[in-house]
Amino acid sequence: MDQVQSVKKKSSWKRNLISAVVGLIVMVLLFWFISQNAGEYSKAFTELGAIDTVWKVAIAAASLINIVIYPLTAIAAIRTLSYLHATLSRQAGFTLSNIVPGGGAVAVATQYAVLARYGVPQARAAAAVSADAIYTYLFTLGAPSIAVLLLVIEGRSTAAFMTTALIGLSVVIVSVFVIIAVLRSEDSARKIGGWLQKPVNKIFALVHKQAPDIANMLSQFHNQASDLITTRWKSLTVTNVAAQMAPMLVLWAALMGLGVTESQLTIIELFAAYSVALVLTAFPITPGGLGTVDAALIALLIAFGVDSSTAVAADLLWRLGWFLPQLLVGGVALAKYWWDGRRMRIKAN
Repeated sequence: MDQVQSVKKKSSWKRNLISAVVGLIVMVLLFWFISQNAGEYSKAFTELGAIDTVWKVAIAAASLINIVIYPLTAIAAIRTLSYLHATLSRQAGFTLSNIVPGGGAVAVATQYAVLARYGVPQARAAAAVSADAIYTYLFTLGAPSIAVLLLVIEGRSTAAFMTTALIGLSVVIVSVFVIIAVLRSEDSARKIGGWLQKPVNKIFALVHKQAPDIANMLSQFHNQASDLITTRWKSLTVTNVAAQMAPMLVLWAALMGLGVTESQLTIIELFAAYSVALVLTAFPITPGGLGTVDAALIALLIAFGVDSSTAVAADLLWRLGWFLPQLLVGGVALAKYWWDGRRMRIKAN
């Protein structure tokens, strides 16, 4: 009996040590990430100081709205989930996906772990995370196409715009039909997986890597998410669209505060610039998309008629009002998740 307890204590000690080291590494990465961009945020603070108080309040309010809305997608998927636990899951995932290179997979795994720690069954956690990933994918790829179509309707009709819109919409429409077929039955999921396996094998062969089993992946997705998306698609759609659009509210407030008028930049042009930034944020070349996202957003704002210095200032304020606060909230969420885990292990022993 004493030997068993000794083994348990050693195991517990090792888990605590590993957890502490991982938590420390994440916190160090977070502060390193912020320190590397301290100069940019300092410029944003300087620009913020020249803005009228009303618009400072508007930027702060938009930032708060973004943080408050973000966890609602988890609650839409798991109605019994508390707002606190939804916040810990979603915000921790956001921070890890943006500070760790290739952090998307780490973020997904962390969201599973957070939900499991607070009593969410594995199947429900998997369904919630899978549903969120699908909605994010559809909105991220669909938004630029919608924006381009709106620009065409607004009168900025060019062959390039129309071609881009049609290609983008075609991808989204095909994706929707594939998702519907996958959700309908496991047999359909496996058939589609079989059709997709050959082109996927060729793509992975080019980079000399083993291709994943697409049929198995789609089958798992069907088993995890079909009931959830079928029964709760309305609430999932509303919350996911709100969560994806909330950062644009921060950008709009920053531009208005800097004196940009509707004649300089229409709301459709703003949506177009933001939707491209959204794509680059979702598939970043650098952690958080810093540099690539900002360059694209600034270039598009300038192309639509915003003064270059104002476009740079707006981008900096957007980062300050959207990205940095959510990054810090996610850091706090990770710290609480780690602390709660430590307390649970101490109680168990």
